[in-house]
Amino acid sequence: MIKSSFLALNLLLLASIGSAQVRETPVTIGLIEGGNPQGYVQNSNEQGILFATAQGGAGQLVPYAKIRGEGLAKLIRFDDRIEVMGTPRALFAAGKFAEAAQAFGKVARDYAIVLSVPDNFAAESLFYQIESLRRAGQYAAMAPLVNAPVAKSITAKLSDSYKRIHEFQKLWALMGDNKMDDLKAALALYEEPVTGSSKLLSVPNFKKAPTSELSQLSFLRAKVYDAAGEKDKSLEDYYRTFTLAYGNDLTLAKLAMGAAMVMQKEDPLLAKGDPKALAQMQSIAYLFSLRFGADIMPEGFKEYAVRPPMPKLGPAPKEEGAEAPATEEKKADAPKADAPKADAPEAAGDKGKKAEPAPPQ
Repeated sequence: MIKSSFLALNLLLLASIGSAQVRETPVTIGLIEGGNPQGYVQNSNEQGILFATAQGGAGQLVPYAKIRGEGLAKLIRFDDRIEVMGTPRALFAAGKFAEAAQAFGKVARDYAIVLSVPDNFAAESLFYQIESLRRAGQYAAMAPLVNAPVAKSITAKLSDSYKRIHEFQKLWALMGDNKMDDLKAALALYEEPVTGSSKLLSVPNFKKAPTSELSQLSFLRAKVYDAAGEKDKSLEDYYRTFTLAYGNDLTLAKLAMGAAMVMQKEDPLLAKGDPKALAQMQSIAYLFSLRFGADIMPEGFKEYAVRPPMPKLGPAPKEEGAEAPATEEKKADAPKADAPKADAPEAAGDKGKKAEPAPPQ
């Protein structure tokens, strides 16, 4: 009965993750009673592992309850973990994300038999395969993996640090699957309620979150706005994205800046030589060239990669009723009034006349 349930599980894993090379995996386990036996994992399920002390030997079920540790922190050490994860991790660290996705995917397939084990490296490899596809821009390839039954092992068998990122991977997969309405609804859960003064904003603010998450949310919402034809809102979110991602996610910053340049290049005002549209285009193209190099820009954009002229400040606005101060030259040429004479006689008709009060202001 035990072997039958493991066989059924194995068939399900094969159908979900592809043509896996199921193999016996060397392992050392820490038993509550019985020491630390070394042997091979032949399969796993939610109850425990099928364990054999000799390669190709008869396996027996070892329940997780008999292994030391709590929750995901079970004392199960896979001997192959460091070796098989070395190359994919190196590719990921080098920014070779397309190659890393293939390498991580191979590990996830080859070691699918351990996907039910707490903190297993097959589920970790599946997680990094999806993340590598995201960073490589292969969003359409993410959806089949995110929606596969085996993807549940990421949230069920890995620590909380993986779960939050995996929720964002699901958002990218929606975009890759071109499910923009679903993506819009999912993004709305991360937005602040539009009340009070926030109604004046062109696009809603997001709830407080780490910068790395806010930059992703902004980029995805920009795509939603773009698909809906709301270009101004889309452009605003692209600007928000590369402002947030410029120092911590260069790949995302480059994507957002590129998308913003394409959108601004299509602006009819730019073709008409509008100074404001030209300055906007030059600003982002110049910033892109400084950060990533003008040599990777398409020919149609390189001409804009110049520093835009600084706006000139005009004279301060004159207050109503105030006269402009006279220049030194005008002051010198102005006629001087005759000084009043102390003993001058009063003018005729002024004698005894009272001074008129000043008019009210």
